[in-house]
Amino acid sequence: MSTPSLRLARQELFKTPSRTLTEDQHIALGYERARASAAEYGLTAEDIVHLTPKFWSYHMDLVHTVSFATFVLVTIQYNLAAGTMGPFAATRPDLQRLMDRILNFEVSSQIHAPHHPDQGLPRVGVVMARLMVAGEDRGLRPFIVWLNDGYRMHDGISSKKLPNRTGSRPIDHSVTTFDHVRLPSSALLGSLEKPHNMREHFLSVIWRVAVGTLGLSSVMVPVMKRSVYVAGKYSMRRHVQGNDGKPTPIISFRTQQRPILHTLAQIAVFEPYAHECFRRFMQSDIKPTVRHGIAATMKAVLNSATQSSLYGLAERCGAQGLFEYNHIIQGQLETRGISIAEGDILALCIRRYSMPVPRDPSSLLARHEKGLFDECLGVIKDIKGGHRNVEFNNAILPRCQPLIEAMGQRMAYEAAAEAGAKPELLQLYEAGVVLQDSSWYVQHAGLTREAQFENESRALDACLPQLEQMLDNTGAKDYTDSPLLSQETWDTFVASLETFEPPTRRVDGWNEEVQSPQVRSRL
Repeated sequence: MSTPSLRLARQELFKTPSRTLTEDQHIALGYERARASAAEYGLTAEDIVHLTPKFWSYHMDLVHTVSFATFVLVTIQYNLAAGTMGPFAATRPDLQRLMDRILNFEVSSQIHAPHHPDQGLPRVGVVMARLMVAGEDRGLRPFIVWLNDGYRMHDGISSKKLPNRTGSRPIDHSVTTFDHVRLPSSALLGSLEKPHNMREHFLSVIWRVAVGTLGLSSVMVPVMKRSVYVAGKYSMRRHVQGNDGKPTPIISFRTQQRPILHTLAQIAVFEPYAHECFRRFMQSDIKPTVRHGIAATMKAVLNSATQSSLYGLAERCGAQGLFEYNHIIQGQLETRGISIAEGDILALCIRRYSMPVPRDPSSLLARHEKGLFDECLGVIKDIKGGHRNVEFNNAILPRCQPLIEAMGQRMAYEAAAEAGAKPELLQLYEAGVVLQDSSWYVQHAGLTREAQFENESRALDACLPQLEQMLDNTGAKDYTDSPLLSQETWDTFVASLETFEPPTRRVDGWNEEVQSPQVRSRL
């Protein structure tokens, strides 16, 4: 079946670029792919403003693992720029044409300079700034600001291109400053009136941040799928010689099985969890703070699991795991940025949220969550002076992220169970969560270390016979061109490498000098 995702992945444009591309060529390639992606998916203003299922599905697409830079460009342009402008465009015809240009990537909404690879592409920014009227602060407002015409910066605006992030595809992010920039009245998005509640108004202006937190977090699921597919297929293909002299696949070793099967269990749990978070996020009767909580919790859980799992998968590929061509370490470094984008995880975790209660308070993960809450409440009772003092800072803040992760792990397990995930995968996911906080389960749940390892071992044994089928079910095959997948792809990869050879060759057992064309031309 042909889908927008597969059609993109099969285009020559989305094949792994040559290792000889310059930084500028990589940046230009990212924009070219972004335009192709926008055209293929055809997301509309309605999809973006009203967060339709098509919008959320886009974020879960495996094609983003092929070109993470493209995903970053599209999500900034669509979610932050078009998403902020969209509600105003519905009643302002003058904005509708600009919305169309943004959606078609005829302009760029990345706040940066007219860099060489994309010279001629105008830049327009949705800039957040305080609205001052007759010296009175009337709160934050979004403004439409044209940064340049594609060739030169506009008056009062300067931009400095940032260096590349380690391990990520080049994107021309910049530090942009504004000095007494004159704007037309049409640049203001919103009214001149002072809000009745400044905090609620502030949250309403930056509402796309929570959307971005949820959307960006969901892309970790396809990253895990692609990575585990490579590590799993490599482990089944790679053999070592046993004591009896016979070749043994390395997947037969438990140390190889554990990270692969645990990652597959996490995927089986996180995929329905993401869809449940989308559904909860879209409920009209919840407060904005709860939406932020749903997004922050999912982000905390998926980010922690992704970084841990991808590290383990790359390690099980040995020296091969250190190279970008295996896709795993690249995915790990690319997703590191998600832990910061749209709000640092730790900063999100120390806010106050009212979250969905456990469906089964007696479950192991629900008891763990409650236990951590009770532990914090016990500490708070002995703290005097409120939540701004040193004691609270030292004793409570370091516990916030583990607490939020425990809540998210419980919610993820419940979502997967309700969606009908296989019992053996649920058991393995639970066993993995238990081992992350082993001492608590020993102390409060009566699970000895030996019992914890036995539970994990039984779950691993139950999942192992399904390994190959589960790898195929990830759907990552069409999005993966790692040379680790087969001997044929490895041989092709080696043949493509730059080669250095001696100036002689063996002919009938004798060394024969090989003369270069330059040498022969002088004879």
